[in-house]
Amino acid sequence: MQTTILMYHMIADPLDSIEAVLCRTPDAFRQDMLQIRQSGYQVVPLASVLDCIAGKNDLPEKTVAITFDDGLACIYENALPILQEFGYPSSLFIVSGCVNGYNEWGKNFGLPRRRMLVSSEIRALAESGMNIGAHTVNHVWLGKSKKDVATKEIRDSKAELEDILGQEVSTFAYPFGDWNQMARNAVIEAGYTGACSTMPGLNKKNTDPFLLRRAEIKGGDAPWKVRLKLRFATSDMPPRPPIRSTLRKLFSKKTDESV
Repeated sequence: MQTTILMYHMIADPLDSIEAVLCRTPDAFRQDMLQIRQSGYQVVPLASVLDCIAGKNDLPEKTVAITFDDGLACIYENALPILQEFGYPSSLFIVSGCVNGYNEWGKNFGLPRRRMLVSSEIRALAESGMNIGAHTVNHVWLGKSKKDVATKEIRDSKAELEDILGQEVSTFAYPFGDWNQMARNAVIEAGYTGACSTMPGLNKKNTDPFLLRRAEIKGGDAPWKVRLKLRFATSDMPPRPPIRSTLRKLFSKKTDESV
């Protein structure tokens, strides 16, 4: 198993240059999904990745999982139709305290005000097959929070989303990718089965299920960058060390064949 987990935030046309980093346009997102198919990857649910880590199943080498953070309305409006077009499963991590409202945490970073999902849209996404996970109540920096605050954010987000859905919420993603051992332990104690970080890298059978690795697809990523992120599971471009290693192996193989 070597699974790449992709991370998106918004599937929409950006409203300004600040937001442009986080906004993947619908056309670009559709091209990403097409590239996944044309590159021979199998898209799997996040639950399958966790089951593989737990030794419950095996996954082929070229697998990818698709995730979205925050829970903005554009996931329902723009991402869902494209995912359904390709028949791809995905996971969405929602800031529960902003449901039926707006992305209030974004004001601190100069982000435009965006509508968040409403309860009926969240239920519709779940009914479509999308896995719904938690992303705290208020999109806080867990690694910088006191234990009681972090514990409440992690626990209450799960409970609030379960109230909306009427079913268990078992996965979590750390806002800003910010975590420490206390936050990780709080996620486990709250009853989640797995959690996503923002650390890049391929997920393997020995990956910590509460620190799953993800590669972020940014708003301006060109197709060649997406292709390399799929292969090397990196958020930084270019991923020089892995590319050099791969090229060395290819060169050595050709040299051996020519002897």
